[in-house]
Amino acid sequence: MSVIVKIPSPLAKRLTIASVQTRRSPDSITRTALAEHLSYLEWRAKAVDEGFASGTRDGWLNSETVMKNFAKRQAAFVKKKRPKAA
Repeated sequence: MSVIVKIPSPLAKRLTIASVQTRRSPDSITRTALAEHLSYLEWRAKAVDEGFASGTRDGWLNSETVMKNFAKRQAAFVKKKRPKAA
């Protein structure tokens, strides 16, 4: 499979320098960098999914539920602190 990617000039210069320094072709460096970054993105997506599954399984509350509970407690607190009319 062949893909054409346009990269900005400063990045192309860095790739050229890295290619000379490492004695590797720009294609080789690009393929390695892309493979490593895709592996990271796949790992990250899996970790996030596992984190959400763990939260659901362990009974974590979403922010909407937390805010509703807070509002109820705050209203009860304010009602309790209000002086009674004479």
